[in-house]
Amino acid sequence: MFKYIIMAITIAIFTACSAPKPRHAPSWYTSKPKDFKYFYAVGSGNTVTHAKNKAIANMRNEIIEELDSSFSNKTSKIKVNDQELISQILKENEHLINTMSLADIKIDKKANFNNLELVLLKLPRKSVFEKFNMISNKRLKSSKENYALMGDKDPWIKKFSVLYNGMKDFPKLASIVQAKHITLSTSNNDEINYLNNLQDEYIDLKEQISIYVLPDINSRIYVKNVKDALLETGLELSSKPKSEKSLRLLITSTTENVQEYGFNRSKSLVKYSTYDLNKKRVAFRQHTFSAKSRKNYSDAKAQTAVHQKSKIKKLGIFDFIGVK
Repeated sequence: MFKYIIMAITIAIFTACSAPKPRHAPSWYTSKPKDFKYFYAVGSGNTVTHAKNKAIANMRNEIIEELDSSFSNKTSKIKVNDQELISQILKENEHLINTMSLADIKIDKKANFNNLELVLLKLPRKSVFEKFNMISNKRLKSSKENYALMGDKDPWIKKFSVLYNGMKDFPKLASIVQAKHITLSTSNNDEINYLNNLQDEYIDLKEQISIYVLPDINSRIYVKNVKDALLETGLELSSKPKSEKSLRLLITSTTENVQEYGFNRSKSLVKYSTYDLNKKRVAFRQHTFSAKSRKNYSDAKAQTAVHQKSKIKKLGIFDFIGVK
């Protein structure tokens, strides 16, 4: 009797060892599904958790590639021709997708193949769209509030400052609006038209406006920081007006030098007056810069220019020169 039991166990072991293993990975793994309701991704690993993490990484990368291609291949309705701007949008794409919520992701299928765990994940497109929509509504609201600051009769420098500030957020806006479109292909023409109009107005004005920065003898030390900040906004510096939308920025100052407890203190009241071609003042602001030095008054005044640079960085160049 015992002999028959041993024989039965041996047969069972050999039968189990010789059981046929799947020769091919599941079709859902080699050719994952694709539809309008879900994002899908597959992954493999030594454990289900490892496979799921790989699938999540694959899903994010695949969405980033799809989002990037719409700008790189210019299939997006959002018109972007500037390569530097496209590069900024691609960076925003990566950040957006790598931080998007995956709270609703689920394992749809799993299998063991060649001692590896295979998984198929699915993420509802609608839930992703709803989260993207919340982000885009908030960003667009802020952008449109900034855009509303620009009036038809405002000076050109005011209009440029508004458009410039609007374009600083353009990469984030373009990224989220296009992400919504590839998630659920819904009608978002109003958002797209707003972004295209914002960019067109900025480019058009940028091509026509220029500014000439002119100091008096006492204020030459305060010119470089202002010029550098204006150049960063895309404004062209030119003594020759490009059009009737060109401007002149006059920098004047009065300086007081006094001895203070063994230090040489230099204090300058600096005025920044911006005029249009009709000599109408369209912006004005003044700042006081003070510094001290043990060396001499010239060294103290040089330090006031450092303070000016910090003030420009804190306020932004348009606020600094009094654009309201």
